[in-house]
Amino acid sequence: MSLLVCLRGTDGLVLATDSRGTFGDPRGVTAQNDQIKKVYLANKRVGILVAGAGDLGSTVVSEFLDSPDIPALGVTELTFALHRHARERFRDWFELFSTKKTEDDPRPARPDLNFIVAGFELNHDSKIYRLSSSLDFAPMLHNYGFGVDGVAQYALYLLSRLYDPTSVIENLESLAAYLIAETASQDGKVGGAIQMLTMTTRDSQILTLSAVEALVVGNKVRRRALKRSFMEKVSGSTDSGSQAVSVYAPDPDQRPNPMSEVSANATSMSEGLIEDFVKGIQW
Repeated sequence: MSLLVCLRGTDGLVLATDSRGTFGDPRGVTAQNDQIKKVYLANKRVGILVAGAGDLGSTVVSEFLDSPDIPALGVTELTFALHRHARERFRDWFELFSTKKTEDDPRPARPDLNFIVAGFELNHDSKIYRLSSSLDFAPMLHNYGFGVDGVAQYALYLLSRLYDPTSVIENLESLAAYLIAETASQDGKVGGAIQMLTMTTRDSQILTLSAVEALVVGNKVRRRALKRSFMEKVSGSTDSGSQAVSVYAPDPDQRPNPMSEVSANATSMSEGLIEDFVKGIQW
């Protein structure tokens, strides 16, 4: 499995993924390879992330990028070209397979292969698309600022709390690394080095491993600061004008139930921490 992440900011896009390939049935014994390439710079304005059957994805994308037309395409044209290419190859290779496994169909299902394609049109508009083999690679436009695929549950929750469309690439790099590292800490199907690509209307670049590791280290500082913040008192006025009680009582033996006695200002504190994270404040 994988985790693919694409985040759109005011000045460009960040595309990121892990490097882990998992071999075998996840319900039993599996093997792992943390050297899987999942990020491709299609041309100077479009990037591609790959999840699913990694070796198969490498074949499909490598063949596709050999086309002489690729350098001139904007993101939408390139996405629809990849749709046609992937659908044609899968129909050639898996003619006797079903598109998606069902109880009524005895045929084996085609391998899972998903893409996130993101970048700029020739007029500099940015777009994010997702394609999935289970839907015959139909292009799906993500018009809410981000796209995720693979082991996405943790990332989707964190994005609902942390993503801000007014962020810039510098901040979104840290957030993308955080999403993948946090998911990897909870699900062993995600792991290995984080691969990252940044794109603006001026240029695109794949970050070095050392640059990504610096982001991961910075996020550890943020994580520790967030943990410490919950050990501090929260005071101030609530919406009703009354004083808020502390999140934790001074006496460790008389701490209130956090599910029933957290003050209204705990929510404000959380939102403030989220805002600081997105803006990249060094805690």
